[in-house]
Amino acid sequence: MAGSPEKPSISELVIAGLASGLLWIVEAGPVWIGRGARKPCIVCGLRIENADIQYDVPGPRGALPAHMSCYRVWRAQSDMRRRDTT
Repeated sequence: MAGSPEKPSISELVIAGLASGLLWIVEAGPVWIGRGARKPCIVCGLRIENADIQYDVPGPRGALPAHMSCYRVWRAQSDMRRRDTT
């Protein structure tokens, strides 16, 4: 999925979310993994459909839902930033 001004990539969304404070550095694993509950993903804003895998990611505002693919990018960015600060 290539990023563009009309449709940013998941990586671009995660980087922007971390910069704005919408997202946080992920410290712990998800508190729940299962079928989507039709809630909007905290990363991309799209609904997590029943056929999708949903991760509930713990953070300062409670556990918020993310698509599996969005969570993986978010986790990777968090791990990179954590390594950069140590």
